Amino acid sequence: MNKIKLSFGLLLTFIFYLSAICNAQLVFSDKEQNQYIGKYIWILKDTSGKMGIAEVKRNSNFEKSLKEVPNLEFTPATIWVKIQIKNNSTDSNLVLALEAPLIDEAELFTLNEDDTYSSVVIGQNKKFFERKYKHTAYLFDLHINKENERTYFIKIKSFDQIELPFKITTPVLAFSSGTTLNFMFGIYCGIMLIMICYNLFIYFSIRDKSYLYYVIYIVSVMLTQAAFQGYTFKYLWPDSPQFEVQSIMLLSIFVGVASVQFLRIFLHTTQYVPKLDKIFLLSYGLYAIAALLVVSGFYQISWQLILGIVSPLSLYMLFISFRIARMGYRPAKFFAIAWSCFLVGVFIHAMKSAGILPYNDFTVYTMPVGSAIETVLLSFALADRINILKEEKEESRIIALNALKENEKIITEQNIYLEANVKARTAQLEASNKDLKETQAQLVNTEKMASLGQLTAGIAHEINNPINFVISNVAPLKKDVGNILRVLDKYSEIKSDHDLHDKIKEINDLKEKLDVSYLITEIDLLLKGIDEGAYRTAEIVKGLQTFARLDENDLKQINIHDGIESTLILLNSNLKKAEIDVIKDFDKQLPQTECYPGKLNQVFMNVINNAIHAIIDRKDSSKKGVITIKTRTNNNHVIISIEDNGIGISGKNKDKIFEPFFTTKQVGEGTGLGLSIVYNIMKSHNGDIQVESEEGKGTTFILTLPITQKDFKKKG
Repeated sequence: MNKIKLSFGLLLTFIFYLSAICNAQLVFSDKEQNQYIGKYIWILKDTSGKMGIAEVKRNSNFEKSLKEVPNLEFTPATIWVKIQIKNNSTDSNLVLALEAPLIDEAELFTLNEDDTYSSVVIGQNKKFFERKYKHTAYLFDLHINKENERTYFIKIKSFDQIELPFKITTPVLAFSSGTTLNFMFGIYCGIMLIMICYNLFIYFSIRDKSYLYYVIYIVSVMLTQAAFQGYTFKYLWPDSPQFEVQSIMLLSIFVGVASVQFLRIFLHTTQYVPKLDKIFLLSYGLYAIAALLVVSGFYQISWQLILGIVSPLSLYMLFISFRIARMGYRPAKFFAIAWSCFLVGVFIHAMKSAGILPYNDFTVYTMPVGSAIETVLLSFALADRINILKEEKEESRIIALNALKENEKIITEQNIYLEANVKARTAQLEASNKDLKETQAQLVNTEKMASLGQLTAGIAHEINNPINFVISNVAPLKKDVGNILRVLDKYSEIKSDHDLHDKIKEINDLKEKLDVSYLITEIDLLLKGIDEGAYRTAEIVKGLQTFARLDENDLKQINIHDGIESTLILLNSNLKKAEIDVIKDFDKQLPQTECYPGKLNQVFMNVINNAIHAIIDRKDSSKKGVITIKTRTNNNHVIISIEDNGIGISGKNKDKIFEPFFTTKQVGEGTGLGLSIVYNIMKSHNGDIQVESEEGKGTTFILTLPITQKDFKKKG
């Protein structure tokens, strides 16, 4: 039984081999014109990509194709095709047509009678206008006379899936068939252009971004389909073969990104499915990687990545549209239907590419047809969206109208009630306003009294030191003067010359005992100390007089430096206590400035006092406290800069420091009116105050005053 089976198998193999031999040569007649001839070709894969025509001719590993349109899928190998043709037709002007515009390169080798080969190369690596026949398909002249036969080898390279739709035809018939295809594709482009113009018109009318993104999507789809059919290379960039190879992948990336972005905008995915929407960001990243691979020259890896993204992303977009449609958003239903039509075209195209469906005009053009149907349906969806917007607008108008009526009723009732309470409330406000003014005056006086108390304490401390020094010198001075007077009394006791020697000796003994020379030196030192104490007291009094112009309401020309010096004298005890150095960088050419002296001194007092507290409050006690005071002139203005290296002001408090009652001090330590008063005084002088501060590093107050007060209205 096994022998019978074996014999039967060998018989079938032999029959198949004979059938293959019988079909090894294509006998071409008129009736075979413009038909696919895949079953008559032999295929060899050159994995090394280095085989030459001589080696290929001798190679016995050719495999016969069993399909009308062989599908070799994705392969990095170089494909060699062998075909033997005998011309039994009435026409000797034949061409071999390879209807695969995306193949990178096809080179036809013709076996001559002298056993040599001539070759012709066509492909995307060469400029389009270098082709003999300006056709999107690859057309090779065969040069077979009637009743003659020839053997041809075709070398094929491509990063894309390799399908081999070979036909034998005539140039006239090839261009006639091409005209039909051009007409069909022209209809497709016409539909797409109409949709582009229509949606652009709506976009410029209502300024809805969905229409703009949709136009971008339509343009990208149309260009991609044109690239797949070879039209972009023929019409847009025929002199750029390198870009033609890249453009097919870049356009595929662009159409993927555009479709995702349109879906996100059109269906409001961030609003309806925010978590699922984040998956689309991953697709952006993958497309970006694919684009980088294209630019880097890794075409096959990039193309496989693009194809790997398309299928799951398309299904995910369909899933999202169904998900949002179930939430009641009507445009999502239109999108789901339109996208389904497109996916049907993609599915049929994929089945054709996989060899499940035959290669024909229907399977080749299902994607353009599907995209055209999708475009029209999505335009209907966008148009329906206008109806939805109108309905929502009408509903909003009715709700707003009802709300206005209700508000009108409420307002009428409220007016009656308000009118009844306005008079009573007005009386209360007048009384409250009077109390507010009194309270405000009390608070300002409180701040002034606080400053006055601080000033008084400082003055008392400053005057106390030199007065104590004077008092402590008076007692020893009285004692020393008394001793001198004793010596003088001894001189007055001399009555006559006879006891002069004894008296002189007695006086000298007393002078030696009292050490009169030391007494004279000590008296001189004590008098100098008293003089210095008196001078220091006079300086403090002078500073007090300069500062105490608090009630002067007349504009005067003064030296700004005098006001600053008097303020520093009064704050000297606080500066010494806090161990703060004051650096004075005064402009020696500073002119006399017109101002209210007393009020300006109060500005200096409050700002410098704040600087002292800022230095005391900082945490880094090892850092020496420094206050730098600078004066300059600029454009008829005096600029006073008071800088400290204290604790600084935080960003959130910087804009509040001039507000009344704002303070960062503890309760009971300040009223929060000091800088508010400073601000108002500067404004009353037509001046300006600015603050520059960095938390932890210090603060600078910049005071700007006009040298003369033009058009100044005196304020009390």
